[in-house]
Amino acid sequence: MFGALHACYLEILTLLFLEGKDHMAELTEKVMDFFSSARINDRTLMETLSEFLAVEIGGQKLYEKALGLVSDPEVRTKFREFHRQTIKHQKVLTDVIHQLGGNTRAQSPTAKVATEKAQALLRSMDRNGLSKDHAELNAIENIVLAETKDHADWELIGKIARQATEDRLREILGAAAKEVEHEEDEHLNWTRKKLGELQMQALVKGGKTTNSSDDPSAKSPTRKSSTKRTASREKSRTTVPSKGKSRGRAAR
Repeated sequence: MFGALHACYLEILTLLFLEGKDHMAELTEKVMDFFSSARINDRTLMETLSEFLAVEIGGQKLYEKALGLVSDPEVRTKFREFHRQTIKHQKVLTDVIHQLGGNTRAQSPTAKVATEKAQALLRSMDRNGLSKDHAELNAIENIVLAETKDHADWELIGKIARQATEDRLREILGAAAKEVEHEEDEHLNWTRKKLGELQMQALVKGGKTTNSSDDPSAKSPTRKSSTKRTASREKSRTTVPSKGKSRGRAAR
């Protein structure tokens, strides 16, 4: 009992440090998990972990395909990093399944569905008549879709670790969630924000803001004044000779 309370206390401090006031609702939910308990069905858990592993494998393929479509330097750098981390997350899940006595080669029914969903996203990343810019946005959007599911998976793993009555399960899943969850947060949050930025850029691309300097009909006061002075000088030049001739005739 003391060990569980001590773990709870440490987890609360970690959450306060990492997430702070901006995520108080999520923090409160996680704290409450420590005061709840759930007896986990082993078979259902193993089928669920099989599904989560399929999601990670699909995510790796999506990042690989996206890297062939995106040209934004910042996106390419981040996607390479996320791709490496996704491969690491596969290993973490594989180790968890092995520690719990499961077989990673056997796909559960939900794992097969997850694989089909990833394949559908991969097919939709073929150009299909899209321009280069639209194909890039579509690829990033598909990563957001995949990471939304992946993020939810790891949140659930953390929740199971906090509520499970079996100490060994809490230990194994808790260690995995602690290693991965913060990276999954970045995968989803960064990609979702970047997608919004690039979509806005696409919407204003080629747009033109009209101002007085762009409008040829809008003449500045300085230009008008200069034009008047020039016209006045020209008029003076044309009238002086005629006056001279008049004076000459009068003298004769």
